Amino acid sequence: MAEPNTSQEQAGDTTSLRLSLLDYAPVDEGLTPTDAFSASLRLAQLAEQEGFHRYWASEHHGISATASNSPEILMSHVASGTSRIRIGSGGVLLPNYSSLKIAENYQLLEALFPGRIDLGFGRAPGGDRRVSGALNDEKTSALPYPQKVVDLLGFVTGSHPAGSRYSGIQALPETQTLPQPFVLGASGSTARIAAEAGLGFTFAHFINPTSRGAEASKVYREAFRPSCFAAEPQVIVAVFVAVGDTQDEAEGYANAFHLWLAHAESATQLDRVPSLETTAGHVWTREHIATRARNEGRLISGTGEQVVARLRSLGEAYGTNEVMINLMMPTEAARTNAVKSLSAALQT
Repeated sequence: MAEPNTSQEQAGDTTSLRLSLLDYAPVDEGLTPTDAFSASLRLAQLAEQEGFHRYWASEHHGISATASNSPEILMSHVASGTSRIRIGSGGVLLPNYSSLKIAENYQLLEALFPGRIDLGFGRAPGGDRRVSGALNDEKTSALPYPQKVVDLLGFVTGSHPAGSRYSGIQALPETQTLPQPFVLGASGSTARIAAEAGLGFTFAHFINPTSRGAEASKVYREAFRPSCFAAEPQVIVAVFVAVGDTQDEAEGYANAFHLWLAHAESATQLDRVPSLETTAGHVWTREHIATRARNEGRLISGTGEQVVARLRSLGEAYGTNEVMINLMMPTEAARTNAVKSLSAALQT
């Protein structure tokens, strides 16, 4: 059997902040998804240069303003243009697919890019009801999520529980190292699944910015069982971030973020990430103002120094030193500047 990867440096250590990057492949006004993919590669290359630990690609469906609907393909694109940074999914949506097919995809990625692949997976549908139906139109019934997880890990390791109908089946190709699985959570209900299987745990603070994330991380650590994937608990907390050179500039990017998010969670989605100019000219409806108020905790904004200070506090609340940032800011130049500003602030 393949050996596990040994990326355990952050377990239990909150003394030094480590940054990772979650990418939706945002499509800016006036640009195309092809432009977005090129920008994502350049951003990952910069993140690697600046010492970021991971780059993860998301999976969303039916959203024109974000182009990442197949994380495995975007991961391959980015991994081919980088050499050190870990590449993963944040995350592949397990209920939509065959566990064996997912295991094969990530075994292949691990074979192509040894020691660099993270298999982050979650149970959200990633789209509206019609899109979810189209992704699952040949399924007669849904398997319980815990069973999907057991099957997925069995295919990756070749070790299925006694009595499994898949006994003896292992995903190919064979690899010397294993992709590193992370359970993605936004409510805390999957923390124990991650712990009992000895997997990493990532909490989407950018979805649920309440105390439930820190509580779930505590439950996860207390219930963690070492496995072939991880000897110690691994927690990542993920959050939206907007960075400006000044407070006023950061506020402008925060406004653009909230405009995008208010529409993303409504029936009137924007087909591109709104520019600062579009945002400045927008007339906010009462409903969008109320939505923004509810969403304030999902974003950390400010100058590089201010954001890093808040990221440190967030990591401490979760008992981890690894924070994954999602830069839903308009323009590649702004996202590039954000990575550089945060990297510089980490050194001070």
